[in-house]
Amino acid sequence: MIITGRIIIADSLIKELNIPVHKHIMVRSGSLKVYAELVVSNKLSGNYQLSSDLAQALHINSKNKLLIRYDHFMNILHLGPTIGILTTALRNESEYEPTSLQAELIFLSKIASTLPGQIYIFTPSSINWSNLTVRGYYYRQTTANRGIWLSDIFPLPDVVYDRVSTRKGELRTRIRDTKQQLLSMENIKYFNPSFLNKWKVHQMMMTNPQLHQYLPETRELTLESLELMLSKYPVLYLKPGNGSLGMGIIRVSRDGNGGLKYVVHRRKRIRGQADSAKQLLSKTKAYRSDRPYIVQQGIALATFRGCPFDLRIIFQKNGQGKWDISKKFVRVAPPGSSVANLSSGGSVETSRKVMTALFKNKEIIEEKNLQIYNFCLALANTLELASGQIFGELGLDIGIDRQGEVWLIEVNSKPRKTTETGFSKVIMKNTFKRPLEYSTYLAGF
Repeated sequence: MIITGRIIIADSLIKELNIPVHKHIMVRSGSLKVYAELVVSNKLSGNYQLSSDLAQALHINSKNKLLIRYDHFMNILHLGPTIGILTTALRNESEYEPTSLQAELIFLSKIASTLPGQIYIFTPSSINWSNLTVRGYYYRQTTANRGIWLSDIFPLPDVVYDRVSTRKGELRTRIRDTKQQLLSMENIKYFNPSFLNKWKVHQMMMTNPQLHQYLPETRELTLESLELMLSKYPVLYLKPGNGSLGMGIIRVSRDGNGGLKYVVHRRKRIRGQADSAKQLLSKTKAYRSDRPYIVQQGIALATFRGCPFDLRIIFQKNGQGKWDISKKFVRVAPPGSSVANLSSGGSVETSRKVMTALFKNKEIIEEKNLQIYNFCLALANTLELASGQIFGELGLDIGIDRQGEVWLIEVNSKPRKTTETGFSKVIMKNTFKRPLEYSTYLAGF
């Protein structure tokens, strides 16, 4: 047994955590474990103190306070949390768009500096697998409007918060291999590990009968399924299984002569007509690019000021590991469109304003909001159970039809969060802070 340095622990903390007193004890920080001398003191000003050589061996560099817990099962003192935020790349640019991923990561890092533990951002190339360390990055403000990314060597983390921001990035071999290796490590918890596929999500939701009333009929797109769905519904949506931001969605409806009309939502809307389902598939093939699509029942959404809308909910776990609504707002489709994504020209309204305009009665609004919360909770729990994965946040797009019924439109496991807001800055800040608080909970603190 190699002994490195010492940890001095206050007598009161020894009693509080029920730590057995021996000459030596194993101390863990992230994925690093070191045996150290254990010294008990009744004169210590704080709860514990590390010798410099022990802190160096555990790569404890944070100026933030580290929490301490005792793992009775493993007989290990655990200092932390150590939280790693995984991304594909980090640009050291002094100027950036407030809606960019760079802005998101900077804001996360700033919030991290106010929380206990070691919290850093890292990429696959940052990792040294042989000694279980990583070069982690943290942001430091240099002037009122500028800052710089600094780095240090940290242990591989207790918890990985996956912020790989694009499906293309997720498919890179290095990202995939890194993710699999991190997921296989015994001391690491990993949440929001992947983007979601619409067809797989639908199949998982169908395993819970409690959710069936909220799910539009959905099938994998084939000629047969399209013909069947056209015989049942006046409006259909063809959606890319792995699409994002409303791009590639095709709205299909009947025209007055028995033919079909369609609108392809790309950077601009492209309109066309077809005589049959077969011709429709042929005419839209170039837009679909041989990607797997689903065909989904169209919902006659309620409108606000004449335009369809949906609810975007940021649903997150808190520091107690419980799901809660962190942010809820309404996205209103632009005139002449049925797609409310902000990237497609949609606008934002408060949910209070729109729900009041739609339902008017306060009691009905409260009942509807409770129904929506319970639906979100059942959905999130079903997703984790059916996928076998851990999620700490979800972006949920929810529709309300003209009869006031609630429908699921989409589930997003990598919701983008802007640092700019026309609404509450406290709510905006909490959407960034909660995943870090949940990470602390996952780490055991």
